[in-house]
Amino acid sequence: MRQNYPDSKRQNEIIRTLLISLFISSSIALNAQTTTNFSGKWEFDKTNSDKDERGDASFNGTIILEIKHNSDTITFTNTFFMPGKDGRTLRPDKFLANEKVTQDNSGSDPAKKFIKWSQDRKVLTTNFIMTATIDGVVQDFVTTKTYKISEDGKTLLVVEFNKSKLNGEKTVKKAYKKK
Repeated sequence: MRQNYPDSKRQNEIIRTLLISLFISSSIALNAQTTTNFSGKWEFDKTNSDKDERGDASFNGTIILEIKHNSDTITFTNTFFMPGKDGRTLRPDKFLANEKVTQDNSGSDPAKKFIKWSQDRKVLTTNFIMTATIDGVVQDFVTTKTYKISEDGKTLLVVEFNKSKLNGEKTVKKAYKKK
C-alpha cells in the first residue's frame, strides 16, 4: 500500500504547472512562427514609392502585382495597364517556398534564384543572381527584393536592391496597396 506524502503532492503540482506552462509557451512560439502569406493582388502606389526617371514610379498607368503563395511555390506576376488599353502581363517569376536554390533558364545567361525568410517568418526576401560574360569578364548581376506586409494587411512594401560591376548598386522602395 502506497502512502501519500505531502512532498509528493507538492511535486505533482509543480510538474503539472510546468507542463501547462510548457504547453502554453509552445503554442505561443508556434503561433509566432506562422509564415506570412503574401497572396493577393497589389496595386503599385506611386505616391509612397521612390521616384526615379526610369522605374515604375514614372510609368503612366497602373501596375498590378499578383502574388500566388502556397506551400510549394511563390509566384510574382506584374501586369501593366495603360489608360484605355488592355494590360500587358510580364512573365511570372516563380520561386520554391522551401528556400532551395533553383536554376533559371529563362534568359540568355545562366541564373539562380532562391528565397529566404526572416526568423519570425514575416519578411520574405527573393534573390536572383545572373552570371554574364561582358567583354570577356564574368560578372554577377544581383537583384534582391524584400517583401513585408503592414500590420493591418493593407500595404505591401518591397525594397529592391540591384548590384553589378557594370551598373553599381541601387536600392528602390516600392509600396503597393491591397486590391
